[in-house]
Amino acid sequence: MDVLTKKILGVLRRDGRASYSDIARELATTRDSVAARINPLFSSGQLRVIAATHPRVLGLAVSAHLSIKVRGDAQRVVQQLERLESLVLITVVVGAFQIVAETDVRDMSELQLQVAMIRAIEGIADVQVLIYERVLSSFFMGPEPAVGSFEFDALDIAIIRRLQYNGRASYADLAQHVGLSLSGCRVRLQRLLESGVVQIGAIPRRSDMTDDLVFGIGINARNTSAVVLQALKDAPGLEFMATTVGRYDLVATVNFTSLRDFNQLVAAIVKLPQVSCCEQWLHAQLVRERYGHPVEGLRAGAGGVAAPARDQ
Repeated sequence: MDVLTKKILGVLRRDGRASYSDIARELATTRDSVAARINPLFSSGQLRVIAATHPRVLGLAVSAHLSIKVRGDAQRVVQQLERLESLVLITVVVGAFQIVAETDVRDMSELQLQVAMIRAIEGIADVQVLIYERVLSSFFMGPEPAVGSFEFDALDIAIIRRLQYNGRASYADLAQHVGLSLSGCRVRLQRLLESGVVQIGAIPRRSDMTDDLVFGIGINARNTSAVVLQALKDAPGLEFMATTVGRYDLVATVNFTSLRDFNQLVAAIVKLPQVSCCEQWLHAQLVRERYGHPVEGLRAGAGGVAAPARDQ
């Protein structure tokens, strides 16, 4: 994958509905160049654009990172973990631990029960838990939305459901499926996006990770130093970053073009006087990467019970 394609994907991760013309202007290229690189990825199914609701809107108040140490065959453990629907990420890694998972749950009691269940799986030697205190950068989990102030209705939910299937669906397509005018769909979608309760972005299909060097990085830094945060934000392949409660102060996921780029970023981080620890792990096999929860949860989630449909 060439550098321009990676940059285009970066734009689509941030805004899955960005037009080819807008992408071309941002990257100082042509619309035809964008289309030539992206259309084959869409056609082959290697790239999808989907909508996802923020977990907080669904009443999932706690998000956590689980580092799992395995005795014996990690694949047997993975098969057991795949039975847990609340795990939104399951990946086999190379490092001190063999599996990394992420979960969204309603409260700390539910997290405790889930961790106890995972620890009881045969072959698991240890589970280390990091609580996401604040997500700073992510495909589908942006700043905390003002959940209590947002009220969904049946039309909002119908729009989200359609966008979960195809995040680039036209306003005409949305209007046809939800029974609303084009302008009404546009106003509602803009409201959903601006509130932060819904995000739309591109997700590549990547199970064997042969075309990606995706590393996790765990850092301890005094007061979660702004200098450290900026160094990670400046990394072109930053996919995820959060402040955490646990053995690290900060966790990030970064997609690198080469091992040289990885080594340069890590070297720059460890040289910072604020950093006392910097550990890394390589994502070798992505088993599950799920950003969307069932939209039906909105009816009972923290975002509210569906209200009567409005006219617009």
